[in-house]
Amino acid sequence: MNESFWRKIRALFDLRSDTDYDNTDASIRQNVDFKSANAWTLVFAIFIASVGLNVNSTAVIIGAMLISPLMGPIVGAGFALGINDFELLKRAGRNLLIAIAISVVTSTLYFLISPFSEAQSELLARTAPNFYDVLIAAFGGAAGIVAVSRKEKGNAIPGVAIATALMPPLCTAGFGIANGEPKYFLGAIYLFVINSVFICLSTYVFVRYLKFKKISYAEKLEQIRIDRWVMSIAAIVIVPSLITAWLLLKESGFKLKANSFVEREMQSKGTFIVEKKMNYRWEKSSIEITLLGDQLSKDKIKMLEEKKNLYGLEDAKLVINQVSIEDKIDQRIASTNQALSSKTLFYEQKIAGLEKTIQISQEAQSLEQDTLNELKTFNQDLVSSSMRGNDFMLIWKKNPGKKSRESVEAFLKLRLKQENSQIIHSIKI
Repeated sequence: MNESFWRKIRALFDLRSDTDYDNTDASIRQNVDFKSANAWTLVFAIFIASVGLNVNSTAVIIGAMLISPLMGPIVGAGFALGINDFELLKRAGRNLLIAIAISVVTSTLYFLISPFSEAQSELLARTAPNFYDVLIAAFGGAAGIVAVSRKEKGNAIPGVAIATALMPPLCTAGFGIANGEPKYFLGAIYLFVINSVFICLSTYVFVRYLKFKKISYAEKLEQIRIDRWVMSIAAIVIVPSLITAWLLLKESGFKLKANSFVEREMQSKGTFIVEKKMNYRWEKSSIEITLLGDQLSKDKIKMLEEKKNLYGLEDAKLVINQVSIEDKIDQRIASTNQALSSKTLFYEQKIAGLEKTIQISQEAQSLEQDTLNELKTFNQDLVSSSMRGNDFMLIWKKNPGKKSRESVEAFLKLRLKQENSQIIHSIKI
């Protein structure tokens, strides 16, 4: 019975019996190359992914990843390593470099012309890779090659494309170039390298496990050298991700301890926590708390300093900002008074401006009336006058002669001190 059970288990996990060797080989080789259709599809997918990152739309980013042809050269490189086909490896590497160049140039152009330059959460998520991204890429690559190599093709490839996220890091790299952010560029490129290397590595491992037909070499030493190169590249890529994962774990642990300390030890009657900041730093972390209400005594603060050590926070600096309700009220009153002062000053300036306008208008009216009275002394046929800026209109009972017009105009220009003034004559109807 035990033997029958284990036979069933082996049959359940047997991959070789259902492997389509010839069609898998042909399919992978066909998808390695970037021809016109693939190149245009990549450009469109990059634009879609860039828009998705720009507007922070997860659905749009997923759609871009589904239509992207980036998986082909990466799987092709892993397959080539697995069967010792260095010509295929060169083709895959060359086409992957072309794809990267197209992607980065396209995304850079998009972000250069995009009016939105703020980094959204979907974009920021691609700038700090860690060991968990290595695991996702490795398991995603394994699922991909297993699905591709079946006689009955599964639906794992779209899921692999979404999970390993090859497109967004390249778009984020373009964002980093367009906005002069080298940190974003380097983080995104590193994430893309992680995904590419470990999809390739998983493909290599499963191609060897499934025993695809290999190209033989006369010297066995050549095969050993290839295996060493593959393992060395994987190790070089994985070490930085392990460091970032460890730092992420340390930060998460610190924030968990800090929150537990604050919730349990800093809640007291008459005092409210209005703000808390957990700042994790490699050299010196800090817990900054802002309290509203009754002031904590020095003894209470000293006791909190001692208690935080019980939570494993002995190296963290505790900063307590205390604000009494009276201080808060005073701040609010001061803020209100400042706002009222600003409004009062604004309205005072407005009133002064209006008063100046009225004064100018009144002076103009007075000048106009005085000028008319002076002109009537010598010209009884004048009825009225009006000023519009520098122009002066005269209304006559009857058509004045040329001599009357010239003398009046000369008088007005001298009186108004405006050589460029226009004098308009009109007859009352």
